[in-house]
Amino acid sequence: MKAIKMIVILLFCLLCNTIVFAKEMDREQFFDLQNSKNTTRIEIIEKETGNIVNITKEEEVKKMYEILEKMNFSKIMTYDAYVRENKMDASNYTVKFYQGDTPSKEIEVTKEKIYDNKWIFFPEETPNDFYYFVRYLSFTNPSYKKTFLEEDFYKNIILFKDNMVIFTKNKPYLNDKNHIMAEFKTLNVVLNANASYNVLSQKVTINDIQNPLYGEEKEGAIYVSVDEFVNLLSYDTFWDDTLKILSIQEPKNHNERWEKLRGIPEVYGNINTIFEGMSLKQFLNMPFTKMTIKNEKTNYTTTISKESDIQQLQEIWNNTTVYQIEKQKNQSDEPIFRYAITLYQEDVASKTFFMTSENVIKDDVYRVSISTEFFDWMYHISEMTYAKALLSHWKI
Repeated sequence: MKAIKMIVILLFCLLCNTIVFAKEMDREQFFDLQNSKNTTRIEIIEKETGNIVNITKEEEVKKMYEILEKMNFSKIMTYDAYVRENKMDASNYTVKFYQGDTPSKEIEVTKEKIYDNKWIFFPEETPNDFYYFVRYLSFTNPSYKKTFLEEDFYKNIILFKDNMVIFTKNKPYLNDKNHIMAEFKTLNVVLNANASYNVLSQKVTINDIQNPLYGEEKEGAIYVSVDEFVNLLSYDTFWDDTLKILSIQEPKNHNERWEKLRGIPEVYGNINTIFEGMSLKQFLNMPFTKMTIKNEKTNYTTTISKESDIQQLQEIWNNTTVYQIEKQKNQSDEPIFRYAITLYQEDVASKTFFMTSENVIKDDVYRVSISTEFFDWMYHISEMTYAKALLSHWKI
């Protein structure tokens, strides 16, 4: 009897020690914490969009490991055990840790868990800090679909639609006026601009229209400011000061998603267009001095009061396409709102409206269908502010 009792006690102690030891070892091995100082960059892949961001700043890499080292986890279980009991949903982000050009660790991240094909880690609180730090980094870093090799870093590289622009003879450079300069001839061909440039007059001709364009002659070649040139061609540019990469992208078609979703190819009007006596400007009760955005799911409120942010928002609204303004026939239509938005004149609330589906805002009387630019801006600024607030104790 004593022997059986002793065996049970020993087995119990062994089980307890194994669990504690496994948890400690699993965390260390799972996140490869022992090699954290050897990590040169971290790649974040946003599953929803396919965008890829590269994290190379030492303080951001260090902060990511700090969060992983200090996070509390409510439960740890094997991947196989989890799959037997639950359906494995698609992750929000894939995070890859690199040592040089070699990936040393890859994990999947959602609000509820962090996992690979062996282990599932459940954070103590949901949504978890690491998820929101990853989201914050994806918001605040330029996105590229191209994965860069280590030897690509810290060079003046120009990308066009995620493909590297090859300058065979005359390489781009950053001049003393902080212009990114590139050979006009090659840039003109790659962008299919059919433009001509006079370096003496500092004028470029595109479709028979002349515009000022800064340029220089160097070693027998004509260089122009890439930013200025591509903006004249209606492209967007993004400069990554860490990687020294200029990305040239086609501007978003903010009507495209609406047209696909609703099948409405026509453009009916802008902010000042009248629909039965009502315009978007009247609906919004502009102008305003402050704006609050309440996330109906998280109950978090973002306040927009900086003059530059308000001016940017007003410019977006001034160029917003309005498809329809109509009086609501059914008040129960779309009762669940994503965001409640209140506009203020000084400190007095002057207007509250709600975001419902992707392209609809409404108040108690009117329902307004518009293009997506405002929704994209509002989602970005609200979610980023929420992420920063959750991570304030990490001093980001």
